[in-house]
Amino acid sequence: MPLFLFLTSLIAAFFLIILLIPYAKKISLVDRPNQRKQHKDLTPLIGGLAIYLAMLVTLLVNDIQLLHQKEFIVAATLLVCVGVIDDYKELSVKTRIIAQIIAGLIMAEVAEIKITELGDIFGTGSIKLGEFSTVFTILAVVGGINAFNMIDGIDGLAGTLTLVAITSIAVVSKLSQNWPIYYFCLILIASIIAFLLFNLRIAGRKSASIFLGDTGSTLLGFSVCWLAICASQGENRIMPPVTVLWLTAVPFFDSISVMYRRIKNGRSPCSPDREHLHHYLATLGYGVNQKLIILVSIAAIFSIVSLFTSLVFVIPEQILFFTFLGLFAGYYWYINNAWKAVKVTEIQMQYPEIQIRKTEDLSN
Repeated sequence: MPLFLFLTSLIAAFFLIILLIPYAKKISLVDRPNQRKQHKDLTPLIGGLAIYLAMLVTLLVNDIQLLHQKEFIVAATLLVCVGVIDDYKELSVKTRIIAQIIAGLIMAEVAEIKITELGDIFGTGSIKLGEFSTVFTILAVVGGINAFNMIDGIDGLAGTLTLVAITSIAVVSKLSQNWPIYYFCLILIASIIAFLLFNLRIAGRKSASIFLGDTGSTLLGFSVCWLAICASQGENRIMPPVTVLWLTAVPFFDSISVMYRRIKNGRSPCSPDREHLHHYLATLGYGVNQKLIILVSIAAIFSIVSLFTSLVFVIPEQILFFTFLGLFAGYYWYINNAWKAVKVTEIQMQYPEIQIRKTEDLSN
């Protein structure tokens, strides 16, 4: 059963991508090059749509029933429809957020998959959310969706980071014999692998053949939230809630830091810029695949460390939580100062007389 599930999803996604590419070009469902983007050709935005359709095909072909399957399909369909429209003709941030909130409500109130407790993160006992659980769940879902949406800046990054998080959940669910979560993970993993075959710069390919689009990054972010909450909440949870933070550390660190800098500079947290972590790595001279390997390696290390410390060595949750906060604080301090140094260097290169004056002042 697991192997057949995996192969069905992989093959379905692969052939759906091949079928959708010419159709996307025909109806102009493509990403157009501009000054903020690295690619030079019109690139079909069908990765997310193919992953979504492959999931449906897999569930149709296989006689299985995933945990709250109908509710997930309804919520995912809403997000995919809004995402496709957004990819075709850009929607307002407000419209996208409303769709994400509705999807979060379906998760929390219809499927009853919600964050009810945060675990013993302060060493004072498990923190119960009670009547605030729905609101907290919606905030977490919207935040998670947009974190994965914002990290989708270089070929393969959003897909591989999702793959790391979901594979981690799959390993734990198999060891715990939680088959509904495990099968769900397998279907997603297979469809993402098929997508990455067209999205990664491999086999001499100089740019991606297709992109996820907002459809895909939204769907993947929502799927990670769904599976992570299923795995970390309730009496039959298979991992402590704090572990979820570690599994999503890279998009979490990047999105929070970027949005805080935007707000501090008087801009909208959703305004575009080139201050993501992968942009900083580019200033250090790393190529696309090098940046991808660095960021995915960091994400994999975070995931492995969190799973071993929480499940094997059973490190107290408060230690994992405060360690995570310490790492985030260190990351923010470093990246903030790094960007300041980059901007100073850019100004000095553009206006060399500034450096000359500084040298003259020091000599006097």
